[in-house]
Amino acid sequence: MTERERTMAALRAWAEPGLRARLIKAAWDAGNQNINELTEAARVDRKTVYADLAAEGIDPKTDRTQGGTPVIESITVSGMFGDERDNDRLSMAEVARLRDAQDLTLEQAQWVFTERLNAHEAAAWHNKVAPMASVVIDRNREAERALRKWDTAWEALSSAKLSEWAAAHHRFIIAWDEAREALNRQTAAWERLMKEGGKLSKDARRIYEEAVSDHKRIDVYDQGDTPGAFAEGMEAQHQHRARLAAQTLRALSGASEG
Repeated sequence: MTERERTMAALRAWAEPGLRARLIKAAWDAGNQNINELTEAARVDRKTVYADLAAEGIDPKTDRTQGGTPVIESITVSGMFGDERDNDRLSMAEVARLRDAQDLTLEQAQWVFTERLNAHEAAAWHNKVAPMASVVIDRNREAERALRKWDTAWEALSSAKLSEWAAAHHRFIIAWDEAREALNRQTAAWERLMKEGGKLSKDARRIYEEAVSDHKRIDVYDQGDTPGAFAEGMEAQHQHRARLAAQTLRALSGASEG
């Protein structure tokens, strides 16, 4: 490629709609989340950076998680690991040992032993589902960002002039396609967690909530509507918006012809 061809290719790439916004998004996701630094690097003002972030579905006030799947760490629950390391403390002989070592009644020793079983179950469950739950959290974040981008594209389409309408509509369609794919990934991750993760027994859930701090607990099960049902609702909303967009286009076209 000659220098003339190279410079023209670079200029065309820079002029590609949305390129700057995608570059700012890539920088943000890589951890460059200082607005002043982004404005300096992109050679634009703060308002433009905020607009580009919004166009990519990023809310600087809340979306400050660096890219990559978050890691939910393994835990112990009341000293139990949830694996073979607990075997000695879960043997039937442990009930007798507890009675002798701690001067407990049989009922008291059995209660302590049962609580250990519950703690073992809770730790085993947490450490089993942690990798899957991490993916669910990441997919939730992706879906939220994609839907914000879709909302931003819809707002831009709603106020676009006729001369800008086709480009704005294209961005709206592309944003929905990305949102639909993100919702599908979210649903798939959640369904895998439901299928393979299982649930805790009532007593194991109790000790899990008592012994594990809020910021370490896995609570992705408590999502209200399932992601699949939510995705269906968003599909219906998109179809509604598409019908409104068609009506708006007809009105704009009629006004221009008049």
